[in-house]
Amino acid sequence: MTTYYAGIDLGTSRTSVATSTGVRLTTMSVVGYPKDVISKKRLKGGDYLLGQEALKNRLALNMVWPLEHGVMKEDESSIKATTLILRDILAQAIPDKKGTDQIYAAIGVPAQASIQNKKILINLCSSLVNKVLIVSEPFAVAYGMDRFDECMVVDIGGGTVDACRIHGSLPEEGDQITLTTAGNFLDSKITEAILGQYPDVQLTPQIIQRIKEKYGYVGISEKVIVKLTEKGIPGDYDLTGLLQDCCLQLTDPICKAVQSLVSTFDADFQYLLRNNVIIAGGGSRLRGIDRAVEKGLEAYGGGNVECTQDPEFGGAVGALQMALEMPEEYWAKI
Repeated sequence: MTTYYAGIDLGTSRTSVATSTGVRLTTMSVVGYPKDVISKKRLKGGDYLLGQEALKNRLALNMVWPLEHGVMKEDESSIKATTLILRDILAQAIPDKKGTDQIYAAIGVPAQASIQNKKILINLCSSLVNKVLIVSEPFAVAYGMDRFDECMVVDIGGGTVDACRIHGSLPEEGDQITLTTAGNFLDSKITEAILGQYPDVQLTPQIIQRIKEKYGYVGISEKVIVKLTEKGIPGDYDLTGLLQDCCLQLTDPICKAVQSLVSTFDADFQYLLRNNVIIAGGGSRLRGIDRAVEKGLEAYGGGNVECTQDPEFGGAVGALQMALEMPEEYWAKI
């Protein structure tokens, strides 16, 4: 019998996994079901598609995004979709699992996910893995970086921004803050701004996400000229100032969250905390986000900010490390 360990970052937009066999995979957190008999024929009789395949075929599918603000919605269809996503990514990541083999999985969720939501996730996982840990996403990032000194991790995901102060022990409730002004919030602001300036351009969530991921920035950048369509006719549109203004709307809530956690920390260690801020998650890819947060912190006495080197898998790798190292008694406690 073989025991496999997996770390999973279960996100609103993307779900990533890292395993003890060295596999790393990521998928979009979406399930698509055929709209009708013709759609099912297109899927060659399949009952659903997952991730990127679902997005490619979305015109023929009813799409279900089961996570909102970083946690699973508690309706039946969302629980089913989350189960399918986790089952699929685990099957891809651990293809050699045999009947007697076991999987121990640590799953990262937003810092302040409700007890009820964690219980539903644990029950859901009972059919997928043999043991499960539910861990705080920003703490998992810190664990993977081997950062247990006084520092703060700010994990910018699709549904939430999670800030967690690290001080050499497991975080308590007062060590963490969850915000919903995250990646999806930014997508909505970019959409509103583009339509405000160019009301007739044609946009989809996928177009907005591509613009954000390729051009998103909060500092000095080259001009951002994007090809969009208006009534089916392509043209070039200048989004330079518009995009920066939208991205900057993330920084003020983050700075306030950082200051809130600093101000309630032991006064002898506040200097260390504010000068060791780590930006993680997909939002750390925004060019200049570290400098923008530093500038915002000047109003609160300053600080030093850096971005993680592994925005896509930092949470999953940290969760995997926790799964490998946590004593047996912690599997039921965390």
